[in-house]
Amino acid sequence: MLPIQRHPLDDLLGIRYEEVSAGRVLASLALSPRIHGATGAVHGGVLAALVEGAASAGGALNTGEGETVVCADTQLHHVRPVVGGTLHLCAVPVHRGFTQQLWSAEVFDDRNRLVGRATVQVLHVARERAAAPATGQAR
Repeated sequence: MLPIQRHPLDDLLGIRYEEVSAGRVLASLALSPRIHGATGAVHGGVLAALVEGAASAGGALNTGEGETVVCADTQLHHVRPVVGGTLHLCAVPVHRGFTQQLWSAEVFDDRNRLVGRATVQVLHVARERAAAPATGQAR
């Protein structure tokens, strides 16, 4: 049992969390053509979902009672395309503050080659505020 609630996108993509703690997240994703982009390689948005999901999962464990995190910014550098096999992710916190965190994530292929590197900033928010439906009104 993981110390986090799985996001439906994790299930849709097939992301598996092997370890989730306040200090490290390990995850994997078996690749299939259903998550490839137009070039035949894994879609960049899938990598973004993988690194953001990992930073959010670990980040949520570094918040106070009644808080969770939301992703504020992701900088993702794609290093090489990958078509098959399994992606392996390791994410660690670089900064854990009172209102925000910065996580670093690296994604590797089955041959231990770097596929992508990211930094993800998450903000601490009240749990009920994060779950509130959007009103659609500009403020």
